[in-house]
Amino acid sequence: MTDIAIPPSPGGYWRGATAFVFAAIAATVGVGVVLRLPVLAQQYGGGAFLFVYVLALGIAAWPLLSAELMLGRLLRQDFAGALYSDIRKRSLTRGWLLLAGLCLMVPLLVVSYYAVIAGWNAAFFIRALSNNLFPLQVDDAAAPFLALAQDAERSMAWHTLMVVASGVIVARGLRGGIEQFSRALMLMALLLVLFLALMAGRGTGLDAAMAIWLTWDWSALGWRGASEAIRQALFSAGIGLGMMLALGAFLPERGRILRLSALTLLGSTLFALVAGSLIVGFVQSAGIAAGGQMPTLFVALVQYAAAQDARWVPAAVYLMMTLLALASMVALMEPLVQFVMGRKRCTRVYAVGVVGTAVWAVGLCTVLTFGSALFSDIGGRSLFGWMQTLSLQWGAPLAILTISLYVGRVWSRAQLSIAMGARLKDYETRRVGRRALSLRFLLVYPARVAAIFTLLYGVGVIDWVVGFWSVAA
Repeated sequence: MTDIAIPPSPGGYWRGATAFVFAAIAATVGVGVVLRLPVLAQQYGGGAFLFVYVLALGIAAWPLLSAELMLGRLLRQDFAGALYSDIRKRSLTRGWLLLAGLCLMVPLLVVSYYAVIAGWNAAFFIRALSNNLFPLQVDDAAAPFLALAQDAERSMAWHTLMVVASGVIVARGLRGGIEQFSRALMLMALLLVLFLALMAGRGTGLDAAMAIWLTWDWSALGWRGASEAIRQALFSAGIGLGMMLALGAFLPERGRILRLSALTLLGSTLFALVAGSLIVGFVQSAGIAAGGQMPTLFVALVQYAAAQDARWVPAAVYLMMTLLALASMVALMEPLVQFVMGRKRCTRVYAVGVVGTAVWAVGLCTVLTFGSALFSDIGGRSLFGWMQTLSLQWGAPLAILTISLYVGRVWSRAQLSIAMGARLKDYETRRVGRRALSLRFLLVYPARVAAIFTLLYGVGVIDWVVGFWSVAA
């Protein structure tokens, strides 16, 4: 069966490839990628970690991102309804609708706590700009963050502000909202990175930033470092979060998806490497150890500000993080808005109101996790920890695996070529392009293996196997 065709987009199209790439980079780079990448590299061998990370980007993240963009372009805005129709046309089991459910549940959870994190960054930006970031004592650098996070009313106010801001952008649609905001955001983010680089060059921060990647310690990499590199590569591509399905829905029929996905990965990786390394470099240049994402951002950077009596560097970092978090929120809200519009046949503004209310309500779980001891320990995890586990450790890898199976196995090679933008006639169904064959191979083998491994690693099976093997040995 090759009678599939790419339908027109009811929501319009991107002005050009540059507009899409800007929006895709802004959506995928996020807070987690910028800080997590250099922190993981420091922990697992520097350049050795980067080598495995780039390899995973090429053989797993790139084909999966391309497949998700193709799926979004083929099914367009009403993803769940179009997927249901496609499943019925192919006489497949309804179990494939799990993909639609995951691509709605995961972005709802992720955007809800991204709104809280964006609010925290905005609050710290105001405090840094007013030179009111320092704690009473340098050793008590966690005090400003704890005072904010444990104050449920203040956190809820900033959380509400971020939900409203992202909702206004999404409500303006593609051309007037998402596209314009993403372009302006990336230009501002690049200016902020340039400012940070100039400030780092005046001291020892630039040397500390470059030292992260100049170390090649394969012994420090190990199996866990390689596992983290593979998982981070898939997370950095934004796959399984639904947002690339939504952004791909606006791609024109002849858009070169393989090139667009490659440019997206290249741009987001370079931005994360430079921006994240500079932030960690500033912290380490003051003799402060960088920890995880949240400790580095809200504790170590405060220690740096107090030790160096600096406010412009932290202010630039927090502004950049606020903008990046908002860009991710906009992209994560879009698939939810498209779903509500398709199901309810309502206007975009009404759909944004419904989605924004849901995001705000779910985000209260994160606010209450830090603001109330009642939600700090539920089955060994906090409520916020469970939300991260369900969305990023379990939900997203399962969605990635389902996408690789659906596009790599359910679609024939000819259908894959058509989804990529080729126009095949009946007598040409066997003459599919090499790009389609190569993409199918990558989806069926390395990408699927990476997705399965990431899922097993996220649920703890890999750790159990390694621990069992060590005991047995």
